[in-house]
Amino acid sequence: MIRYDKFIKLYNEDYSNINEISSAFSISSITAKVLINRGIKTVEECKNFINVSLENLYNPFLLKDMDVAVERIINAIQKNEQIWIYGDYDVDGITSTTILKLYLQKIGCNVNYYIPDRMTEGYGVNKDAIDYIVDKGGQLIITVDCGITAIDEVKYCNEKGIEIIITDHHLCKEEMPNALAVINPNRKDSDYPFKKLAGVGVAFKLIQAISNKLNIEIPIREILPIVAIGTVADVVSLTGENRILVKEGLALINQTENIGVKALLEVTGLKDKEITVGHVGFVIGPRINAAGRLGSAKTGVELLTCKSKEKALSLAVELDRINRERQEIEMQILKEAEEIIKNDSRYEKEKVLVIAKENWHHGVIGIVASRICEKYFKPCILIAIEGNQGRGSARSIPTFDIYEGLSRVSEFFNKFGGHKQAAGLSINTEKIEDFRKGINEIAEELLMEEDMIDEIKVDDVLKIKDIDYKIIDELKLLKPYGIGNPSPLFISKDVKLINIKAVGSEGKHLKFSIEDEGNVVDCIGFNLGYKMQYIKEGDRVDIVFLPDVNIYMNETKIQLNIKDIFIRNKISNDIEEKYYLDFIYNLKEKRNNTISNPDNKIIIKKVDDRIRYLIGFLHNNDNTLVIINNLLNAKRVINELYFQGREFNKRISINIGDEFKIRTNTLLISPLYRGYDLSVFDKIIFFDICFDEIDFFDIIKKLIYKEVYLLFDEKDFKMNQVLLNDFIPKLIELRIIYKTFLLNKKNVFKIDIESYFNYLSKNFKIKINRSKFIFILEILKDSNLIEYKIVQNDYYIKLKQKPKDNIEILEIPVYKSANFLLDNQKRMKNTFLNLFELKKEEMIWI
Repeated sequence: MIRYDKFIKLYNEDYSNINEISSAFSISSITAKVLINRGIKTVEECKNFINVSLENLYNPFLLKDMDVAVERIINAIQKNEQIWIYGDYDVDGITSTTILKLYLQKIGCNVNYYIPDRMTEGYGVNKDAIDYIVDKGGQLIITVDCGITAIDEVKYCNEKGIEIIITDHHLCKEEMPNALAVINPNRKDSDYPFKKLAGVGVAFKLIQAISNKLNIEIPIREILPIVAIGTVADVVSLTGENRILVKEGLALINQTENIGVKALLEVTGLKDKEITVGHVGFVIGPRINAAGRLGSAKTGVELLTCKSKEKALSLAVELDRINRERQEIEMQILKEAEEIIKNDSRYEKEKVLVIAKENWHHGVIGIVASRICEKYFKPCILIAIEGNQGRGSARSIPTFDIYEGLSRVSEFFNKFGGHKQAAGLSINTEKIEDFRKGINEIAEELLMEEDMIDEIKVDDVLKIKDIDYKIIDELKLLKPYGIGNPSPLFISKDVKLINIKAVGSEGKHLKFSIEDEGNVVDCIGFNLGYKMQYIKEGDRVDIVFLPDVNIYMNETKIQLNIKDIFIRNKISNDIEEKYYLDFIYNLKEKRNNTISNPDNKIIIKKVDDRIRYLIGFLHNNDNTLVIINNLLNAKRVINELYFQGREFNKRISINIGDEFKIRTNTLLISPLYRGYDLSVFDKIIFFDICFDEIDFFDIIKKLIYKEVYLLFDEKDFKMNQVLLNDFIPKLIELRIIYKTFLLNKKNVFKIDIESYFNYLSKNFKIKINRSKFIFILEILKDSNLIEYKIVQNDYYIKLKQKPKDNIEILEIPVYKSANFLLDNQKRMKNTFLNLFELKKEEMIWI
């Protein structure tokens, strides 16, 4: 398999409305294309997407049981009953608890709240908490961001005589709790138009419904910024109602009346700045979340419901301190986990990383699992061992459903739960190794090699000249970016790197410029400083980026925010040595020398862009073999395949040399035919012309009743001649190299290949590449003049005794066969052109 660093997937939607959308909003076709890529495909949909308004929120009473819940809460307010909000310890749970508490207090409700301790109680409603609330005089419980699976606990509430209303957004099981009301857009009997609300979004819908019923205004400036924080932090889709809540909430965040939010902005240095999804996800959210991880989630609620500026600032400082402590613990666990991976060679082959250690903080291992999962692009399960028990957090890649995987080895767990991308578990320590083996057996069964490679989705291919300030401003209309509405990404191909340097603390970031068709633009790659070791000035690369502006010293310039860099031809260069070794091997084989004209019909395709035609064909056809003979063509094809994304490449097998693995469609990159069994294929495509016409006719005659497509044209003969001239050594080159070997004082010596090539160029004016050099070594070996061995990049030469008689190098079989191919190119061209003319009645010309 060809190992790509990442796959690139270009969106491929129906763009028939692109001009209509572009015209309706006076935007470029580039921005219109991005909108269509986001599923916004009509003018009306674009209008609703761009012109966000709270008025476009759905009627909250469309949610099942909302009417029952509102009636009961209003009745409790009127009777001054004690209401308890039961939340969760993450940001979604804390913000859900906060907004409902603030709102109910504002309308005169007697309200308290309860959030379970992450370490001692765990997630969700529990019976001890119910007892506590009952003992405190609670008369009604309203859950937020939890409760949908609390079947037994709700039954316990009913037995204790306290009514409970469930508000949640998590997926429902077959059985629902027998609560007074269950408000969840994901109920199976729900017709609610938007299913992807966060827990805080569902809590806001309850507030919206109560306000509608009582005909009072919602304190938007105080509540909506908190809704935005909780929604972003819970990493839900920023589409539909979530887009409205987040965009409107972020717009209000600096004008918020919430003292706690103001304190957080001040402590984090974000005061008076334009707050983005990134600020919430990486600065504000982690500080609120740290309370539930290392301390008490109540600190987060206290901050966001605080009425004193001094106390709010004190609480914000405390959360900032806890967050720094969390970061230190996280870095220590990460360092230890990386050390475990480094010291156990099994991890390199295993597709799921199961890492366990004593004294790890259970509240932090989920974050570390995410970082390891992202770095290695493998599912990761970190287990914190306490005595004979382990508590684990799992994070996964998009191609592996971790919940399904854990379900299939559930016999190892005391309990587990989660969803496709994240899960939690508890396990006895003596079962950890067996679990590690079991989950990896499942992964081996389910995951192909391509599933272990990340994929970037790209909106369009852009030239640097296409990027201007207007497009940058237009793209801002699509904010806020996030899940479901990712940041627009573009790719520029085959651009030149200039002015490269690492910047920032310890060279963490990468700054450079790119040149494309005379146009130059500045680039910044945050957290890409490590790429310095792989690139150099003048490299041709493909870059994935978001166009942006940089303001420095009151000067505004376009700057590309680089998301990734792919070295042009890096992947295809990896196959070069294999290709030429295969060439040499086949030249040594005894070959058929007779030509017989094919009897079957051949389809000749005259196309302007062979690669585009080939990829389109492979998208729409199965059981096809593609034969590519020339390495230069093979490189071009391989460089384009990774733009088709992971799923397309999972259907393709790329074979070089003695490999021949068959998938839905199969590529064979081979300069000379090895005699493979091709009968299993329905269609054969010759992408280019063979080096030897005997190969072509030998293949064709075995393909009776098969569809045979020829994509090659006259230019291929010239390309083959160029490749052969670069690969086959001239007699003078053979003599010079053997002569330099003889000048060595030792019979056995090692060659530094780069220095040796420079020596040949400087002293003998000959240019030798690695492939030609290996061919020369093979010819000298077959002439009984040397023996050689290649160990990684080191070449070891052993001189054999010099023969008494002259050796006819030209008669050495492998060299003779190579020269025959070279001399035969002109005659072969005539053969094919004449054949096509003679056989045109039996060909289908398209």
